[in-house]
Amino acid sequence: MATPSLPTIWDSFPELNEPLQAVLTKMSNSWRIGFSEIDNAIRSQLNAGKLVRPALTLLFSELTAQPYNKKAIALGASVELLHLATLIHDDIIDESKLRRGFESIQSQFGKDTAVYAGDYLLTGMFSLLSEADDTGADKLALSALQDILFGELSQKQNRYQTNITFQSYISQISGKTAALFKLSVMFGISSDSVDDPNLKQIVPQIGETLGIVFQLLDDYLDFEALSKNLALGKPIGQDIKNGIYTAPILFALEDSTIHNELISLLQLRDDISDTELKRVHTLVDSSAAMSRLNSLLVKYNEELNLLIDQLPQQNIKTQIEQLSDILLNRQY
Repeated sequence: MATPSLPTIWDSFPELNEPLQAVLTKMSNSWRIGFSEIDNAIRSQLNAGKLVRPALTLLFSELTAQPYNKKAIALGASVELLHLATLIHDDIIDESKLRRGFESIQSQFGKDTAVYAGDYLLTGMFSLLSEADDTGADKLALSALQDILFGELSQKQNRYQTNITFQSYISQISGKTAALFKLSVMFGISSDSVDDPNLKQIVPQIGETLGIVFQLLDDYLDFEALSKNLALGKPIGQDIKNGIYTAPILFALEDSTIHNELISLLQLRDDISDTELKRVHTLVDSSAAMSRLNSLLVKYNEELNLLIDQLPQQNIKTQIEQLSDILLNRQY
């Protein structure tokens, strides 16, 4: 199987080209199971990813005595395989037909093949962890897996619940999304020795905050796109149909003037029509929900910049700020 090419997002980071290509090589060498249907299923998703998480591992390895070291490459590849596995399993749970603009594995190949593909990618992750041969990295991976599972179970428990608090939602996305960002940056600084003991306090906060901002911005953009996608005839409102209520819905539910009507629409669950989904969008837009979410994004972004500013080397600060801007402005 040919190694995929690097996404164009990394043209702005030429120093990462060689180590990221090494990550891709590691990954491609680990996903040949020998069963054509599984291999084809995994291959169908490979070129759509942006490699953000292994790039974070490599960038944060610059804070160690040996940037872009072999362990960082193996750990970066392992975290991307874990990410791919969680996406595949998510699509099975949510019955998503699309992933990254392409037909999802579960839609194209069936749920059984998707389960096997996701499980196989997890074995690839453990194989690369074994190659890294680092007990500390193993513990970080275990903690991240526990956090991801907690996030998934929290989402399952909260389905169709209209009375969950926003703090509960933050805890949920801290597991589902932020845990992998946190693992990525911690893999970077654990790949070799570091001189500054404070990094082990600052770096995980950077990863977690970046992950939370990334997810909240996703919530904002997904909701903003609802009406546009409806006009284009694209599938819309899958989260709402599945009872997964993101920040815009949760904030809008706090508005007493629209609360009852919004509840009645959400209670339609999978039977909600496109017209009714558009009404949900109108109600949320009429509230202060999007304004509140925007203010929260500004607050979290300020916190992120303050954390990045505590890093010891200016060139690394600049690189991470540049990557954060690209990610949070969706310039890819």
